[in-house]
Amino acid sequence: MAPQPNDSAAWISVFRQYMDEMFNHIFHMRDHGMALHEFSPLVDVYEGAGFFVIELDLPGSSENDFCVSVVGLSIRIEGFKRHDKSDSVMSYLCLERHFGRFSRTIEVPSCFDPGQMQSVYERGVLSVRVPRRNP
Repeated sequence: MAPQPNDSAAWISVFRQYMDEMFNHIFHMRDHGMALHEFSPLVDVYEGAGFFVIELDLPGSSENDFCVSVVGLSIRIEGFKRHDKSDSVMSYLCLERHFGRFSRTIEVPSCFDPGQMQSVYERGVLSVRVPRRNP
């Protein structure tokens, strides 16, 4: 078991050491091309005509690049958006598009039934519809 600091100054010192180790690890990963890129795709959530609807922008993706699952009363959408360019001599002047792993979890109101959700992916937009529960 690690020794426990006995005063505030000692706790701050231990915290600083852990933070330094964490940042050193992160910058080491970045410098060696191993950074874990993560982003959040834009999402619209609304209710209409007996459905709870989630729409997510995923341009350039295929249906195999993401999965939609039910976790309790939430809908979880996760996947990976690939960066197709692999030319090692490229030097970007501007890179605004996002690539890498993504994950969004949207809580569904209890009056809707996430177990009956339907999802459709077309023209770069994933649409998940959750019907209202029968009374």
